[in-house]
Formats: sequence, structure tokens, C-alpha cells
Amino acid sequence: MDTVVRLSGGRLVATYCGACDTASGIAIWVGNRAVGALLGTAMRRLPWVAPAATGLGCTGLVARLRRAGRLAPRSVPVPA
Repeated sequence: MDTVVRLSGGRLVATYCGACDTASGIAIWVGNRAVGALLGTAMRRLPWVAPAATGLGCTGLVARLRRAGRLAPRSVPVPA
């Protein structure tokens, strides 16, 4: 959640959190449907490889955000 606040720049935080939660829910739904479909096929190893690839991809994206300075600590004004 702290990352969402940082990326939002301290503005419209609830909107960004809602968008993040909606995107997460959609991704979970799509992932569950895909894994369920793949478990019934001959490609039974793919459901195990796909999460590993997703994790590696996310790790790369977080590293990219860090290099760009988007994850550096900074002060965010908190409304009173």
C-alpha cells in the first residue's frame, strides 16, 4: 500500500488503491480460469511455470521502478 501512495504522489490515494485492487482482482480471476483450463490438458507443468515467470517479470518491473527512482523514499504530505 505504501508503494501505491508513493506512486500516486499523495493525491487521489483512494482512487489509486481502488484501481490497484480492481486490477488485482481481475488478474486473479483470469489466472484462476487459465490454470483451471490448463490442468485439464496435456500441459500440466505450465500452471507451475506460469507463476514463476510472473514472479520473475514482477521482480524485473520493481527493479526498473527502483532504478527510475520511483521507489525512493520521499515525504508525502498527509492531509490533516
